[in-house]
Amino acid sequence: MDHRCLVLSGRLLDGQDAAAVHERLAAAFGMEMAGFRERVFSRAPLIIRRGLEADAAEAQAAQLRGMGVEADVWPDGDRLIWLRRDNQVRGPLPEAALNRYAEAGDQWCHDGGQSWFAWESAAVGTEPPVLPVDELAAEHAGFPPAEPFLQEASVPASHEPPPLPVAAPAAPAKRRYSTAAVFAALFAVLALLWHPLSPVALLVAIAALVYLYPRPLLRGRAVAVIAVVLSATALVLWMQKPVAVPVAQPYVPRPLKPLSQSAPPTVANAQCVAKTATPKNDEDRFLLTGERLLTGRAQRKGDTYVAEAAVSIDEQCQPAALQLYVFHNGVFIGTVLDTATHMADAKLTDFDLVDDQHLRVTLAQCSDKPASCAATTVRQFAVLPGGGGWTLGEVK
Repeated sequence: MDHRCLVLSGRLLDGQDAAAVHERLAAAFGMEMAGFRERVFSRAPLIIRRGLEADAAEAQAAQLRGMGVEADVWPDGDRLIWLRRDNQVRGPLPEAALNRYAEAGDQWCHDGGQSWFAWESAAVGTEPPVLPVDELAAEHAGFPPAEPFLQEASVPASHEPPPLPVAAPAAPAKRRYSTAAVFAALFAVLALLWHPLSPVALLVAIAALVYLYPRPLLRGRAVAVIAVVLSATALVLWMQKPVAVPVAQPYVPRPLKPLSQSAPPTVANAQCVAKTATPKNDEDRFLLTGERLLTGRAQRKGDTYVAEAAVSIDEQCQPAALQLYVFHNGVFIGTVLDTATHMADAKLTDFDLVDDQHLRVTLAQCSDKPASCAATTVRQFAVLPGGGGWTLGEVK
């Protein structure tokens, strides 16, 4: 039996609106608009019905033309072809219809083949007759519910389009280097040389990194990260204040000297010793044997002990001059001040043994009246190991 196939070319008849035609066809095919365009119109020209009798094929082609789209009837043979247009596979189509639907620049391939051939215009083959469009049918065209096109008109599963030729990979675009990253790196190096620039350099490096993040075509992310690290390092170095290094003074032995006083020694000593603070340890008792009067102020940190004692008293047994005595591991290593503070000139306001090697002393300058003392001065001392044992040094 001589069968026919129905081909939808995808071309619109003159004067037809594409959106309206697509909407009518999608409704007739029983499909959503998006699915219809993807599965039908984007693949046109293509066979939508096969194995039809001649009268049924012509009737359905007339219905499609009535909807405003070009449709043709061709003999239904076994030889099919595929078209490739705009890098998209279209079809399948009867081989005899190649010259009818191919356009300049198209390529074609036999169904089941692997090779694509460039189409060249040849002698025009037999074209199916163009039937007149019935305008009344165009307004009221519709498909019988019993014959939906896509349910019965699908191409057999054995017909699959051949693979597209693999295109050569495009050469990657040359990425430009970011000027911002280079500037941030140079600024970070300057910050390492001069640390006060580090806060600004860190901000510039972070800004360069943020600028490069959404721009993949620019190079320099690694340079911007290095600039952030260098700037942060310079900032840390700038924030760290140099630690004062204790200056080791040559050891000067300062043996205890007898207590001086204006009152007769025997009387004053007997009276004043009775008023002194009670000794708490061996270091205090050592100071008493040297005829020092304890004030009661002392501190101990680790192996270091500092005690305040009077080296001079008045007739009422009140301290006239004070000195600080330092012991390490129970051994007297010296006095803190070169000369004892005289109450008329200066006042030993306070002292603080920060740890077993650092001592902070606060002195106040006084006028002729001992009760009026002006601004204070803070001096710092360190207990240092020396060649001849532990000694004291002032931290400059």
